[in-house]
Amino acid sequence: MRLSTQRPAGHPARAGALRGAHHWRHAFVRPSRHSPPADVAVPPVTITTRTGIRIHGIQTGVLAVKRAHATLRRPAALRLLAIVLDPTWTPLLPILTWVIEHPEGLVVIDTGERAAASDIDSYMAADPANRWFFKRNLPMYVTPAEELATQMRGLGLAPEAVRTVVLTHLHGDHTGGMGFFPYAEFLVARAEYEGQLRRPLGAVRSLWPPCFTPRLIDYDGPALGPFPAIHPLSRAGDLLILPTPGHSYGHQSVLLRDEERCYLFAGDLAFSEDQLRTQGLQGIAHDLDQARATLERTWRFARQTPTVFLPSHDPHALQRLREGE
Repeated sequence: MRLSTQRPAGHPARAGALRGAHHWRHAFVRPSRHSPPADVAVPPVTITTRTGIRIHGIQTGVLAVKRAHATLRRPAALRLLAIVLDPTWTPLLPILTWVIEHPEGLVVIDTGERAAASDIDSYMAADPANRWFFKRNLPMYVTPAEELATQMRGLGLAPEAVRTVVLTHLHGDHTGGMGFFPYAEFLVARAEYEGQLRRPLGAVRSLWPPCFTPRLIDYDGPALGPFPAIHPLSRAGDLLILPTPGHSYGHQSVLLRDEERCYLFAGDLAFSEDQLRTQGLQGIAHDLDQARATLERTWRFARQTPTVFLPSHDPHALQRLREGE
């Protein structure tokens, strides 16, 4: 097992230690004006695995969430109200995406956000409910230089060459960059897509590309350790999609199996490695029973198999990728 037991150097000791401090007033009051974080993009982290596969971890801006969003507060039935009423915020958190240079082609995991998301009023003008929630509970800061397509080109990778994009789920901060990949097939869990069509929760459908018709994943492959079924993503069998529901209707994660370890691209399965380790539930989780079962399965797998755990909003995920821990 490779999950780190040490808190990496530079861990933010207080809110605002990551790229500047920001404070907001009560959730039902229009947030006070504040300066965005410093206009300095975090450089991508690139590694090459023992089998020669290159992984790029790319940060596409930052966001903040209420503390009740990241950590469940009781009573659980009132967890969404607790988020709205919570006056306290996490430090600014990264919006991470992942690009895998696989022998079978480029694979992108989540697409991050666009610079337009920094102005929620304009960005979500066609969606008043999401505009209200994101503005008061999920502010995002993205510069044009931080957009995924721009950073991929800086790495010599053409977004137009991408044929496969796996979306861990359909929340806005994971899907904003879908338009960067006009020739890609998008892979979404069936439960996620159908749930968000039926009753959108965190998905901003007004921003989806026209005629968005993803391939729906049902997990028809064999079991993998504690996971009852998987979906093979590569013909070589080294890239797999795992069902990890709970955070949303049909959240999923991607596993890359290398000779010495696995890399688990975990979306919002947990907000940090610490949360996985302690089996801590999120306040924003759609289904707490599913979220609890997913945390338990993932922890069991990580204890059995050396695993680099890479969720989307963990400030230390890029460091773990670099160090292979």
